[in-house]
Amino acid sequence: MLTLHGHRAAADGAAPDDAALWFDLFDPGTDERTRVERATGLALPDRERISGIELSRRVLLDGDSLRLNVPYFTGDEGRAPTPLGLVLAPDRLVSLRYAESTAFATAGDKLRAQPKASGAVAFAILLESIVGDIADHIEDVAANVGRMSTRLFAETRRRDTALRALLGEIGRVEARLTRARLSSTGLLRIVMFAHESGVEWIPKSEMARLHAVQKDLEVLCELDTQLTDKLQFLLDAALGFISIEQNDVMKVFTVASVAAIPPVILAGIWGMNFQHMPELHPAYAYPLALAAIALSILVPLAWFKRRGWI
Repeated sequence: MLTLHGHRAAADGAAPDDAALWFDLFDPGTDERTRVERATGLALPDRERISGIELSRRVLLDGDSLRLNVPYFTGDEGRAPTPLGLVLAPDRLVSLRYAESTAFATAGDKLRAQPKASGAVAFAILLESIVGDIADHIEDVAANVGRMSTRLFAETRRRDTALRALLGEIGRVEARLTRARLSSTGLLRIVMFAHESGVEWIPKSEMARLHAVQKDLEVLCELDTQLTDKLQFLLDAALGFISIEQNDVMKVFTVASVAAIPPVILAGIWGMNFQHMPELHPAYAYPLALAAIALSILVPLAWFKRRGWI
């Protein structure tokens, strides 16, 4: 799908393609790619080229155009990362993407409000919108991490099922953070290259905007590191609490087994068929045996309780 944004200076009666400033290609077909190449005079990279992780494929100054690729870009939340390619020329911007993203629609609306725009302006607006979208995702992750921390440490009784559910939630939140990290680090690379490329046709005002975007991405990367450490801490804490729960269960079993040893011994002695066992003949012998067995259970339990083992 091809979407045209913005307008540039063009001859009267020019075709819409010739007057467009930003060509946004979403999962383009061959006809759409050919149409954009004809209108812009730019050779567009294919998806395999955009997906390359080596630096030579991510950033390239090709004559008067910048070719900037992000191998792993996450658009809307919950979608798998897909590549994003940007071709920036003095008077044109071409974007090639393969996933839905509200940031592109937001950038298109902002570009229409610009009285005078260029390819560099469209590029800066697009990056600002994408970074704002990533920041929203990371802020949501930070809020989820805070809620999980409160649930983990505020509850006095922690049940094994709740801890297991929390482990699954930690994994899902970490996956969201990873997707945001892949996008932010990839964008940081292309923003740094565009800012340091030294091309003369990018105005100083747009260079300043790119510098601000770079600082925003660096802050997001720092926040990502902090959240990653916090998630690792929560994971270790949850596993530790599960281990404590399991140890408590084993402690109960151990106490029960130890408390059961004396009555078993007594019952075994009185269950033997000795001919001469004086304590079995009196009338109170049976109640006395039951009381002795009960006492042999209560005494170890009282001792364990006093020691704080149960």
